[in-house]
Amino acid sequence: MRKCLCLRVHLLLLFALLSTLAFAQGRTITGTITDDKQAPLTGATVSVKGTTAVTTSDVAGKFSILVPQGGRTLVISFVGMQPQEVTIGSGNVVNVSMQASAGAMADVVVVGYGRARRANLTTAQTSVSAKEIERTVNTTVEQAIQGRAAGVYVTQNSGQPGGGISVNIRGVSSITGNTEPLYVIDGVQLQGGGTTNSSNPLASLNPSDIEDIQILQGPSATAIYGSRATNGVIMVTTKRGKAGQAVFNYNIQYNVQTPPKALSVMNLPQYAAMRKEFHALAGGTTPQEFLDPSILGPGTNWQD
Repeated sequence: MRKCLCLRVHLLLLFALLSTLAFAQGRTITGTITDDKQAPLTGATVSVKGTTAVTTSDVAGKFSILVPQGGRTLVISFVGMQPQEVTIGSGNVVNVSMQASAGAMADVVVVGYGRARRANLTTAQTSVSAKEIERTVNTTVEQAIQGRAAGVYVTQNSGQPGGGISVNIRGVSSITGNTEPLYVIDGVQLQGGGTTNSSNPLASLNPSDIEDIQILQGPSATAIYGSRATNGVIMVTTKRGKAGQAVFNYNIQYNVQTPPKALSVMNLPQYAAMRKEFHALAGGTTPQEFLDPSILGPGTNWQD
């Protein structure tokens, strides 16, 4: 009887010791991190407040972290999202839904492999946001870039609507080769032809449909797109539908262009008389239609 009692006491002490060790070592907390649309967030940082324990979420948004003794709060952060602090309860599963931060998105830029903080980039990068585009009247995308992106020079090859354009980012890298950047519109790569191409790869885009424009040059561009990005990359992200109440916007623009000063030019009879006099002095043959200027009408003034 005494041996049985001693065995029970020893077992009780052993269980108490194991429980103390387990409590001292902490416990493992798992969970999933998503955005406000329930899409998983990859690379979100999860840490235990007041300790050095930290981990990141995988491609499915799942994480697992060992919480030391005394850990009571998880701190979750992600680029462009509002940081959250979650109190650890009695359970071992913590699921977090993060909300986008409008203020933090101003410091987030799009690069070839995703999004990154502007302060963490070591490459040449210029961005044009939708708010900057909406401030002024832009009928084409190249007008939205011109004068708003440092180091970017846009030249239109012709006056034809939708005609080809030449874009140089931080100077010309070649005299005889192609100096056009690579255009990436929502992940689709388009190559501009510069002066040799009569079409504009940005002509089909409505400036009102653009969310932002990122202009990259350097390692972040060539590491993803290779030699095609030697002259830089212009990344265009268009607007997408959002959950919630539908909103309709209607914009109309009416432009009138007038010459600042009309030039004094000859009418058709005066021009015919001038041609007739010229040929008489030069010894050439006057064209048949200019022999009698009096029978000609006034002609057309193309300035009107």
